[in-house]
Amino acid sequence: MRERNNQMAGVILVVEDDPTLLRAITRNLTARGYMTRGAASVAAALAAIEDARPAVVVLDVALPDGSGWEVVRALREDGGPSVAVIVISALRPNPRLIGELGITHVLEKPFPMESLLRLVEESMRHPAISRGANP
Repeated sequence: MRERNNQMAGVILVVEDDPTLLRAITRNLTARGYMTRGAASVAAALAAIEDARPAVVVLDVALPDGSGWEVVRALREDGGPSVAVIVISALRPNPRLIGELGITHVLEKPFPMESLLRLVEESMRHPAISRGANP
């Protein structure tokens, strides 16, 4: 039953240029019944957003063809303020930028996989609350 509920909830887009980490995240999410889509660049992420309309984006900021912030800006401009964005980064992002772009959560690399999975589950289960909206 959990798998069916997760699949009905929407796609999770994982944007990460490290193939090992991308594979680990998507495998863990898929094993928990989530539909996932992977992207290793800004260009691939933008195409996936257009195609899949994800419910949650797990996003690395440092990508080979640009910044993950470009992905968030495009997502927000395209009417995606309700999409949860979980930033994963080795560098601590500017708190002002996090607020301006409506980032849901930030995890610093390296992070325990269980922490990421918990944040994804929370974002999928309580979308309005996890995005800072009033219930």
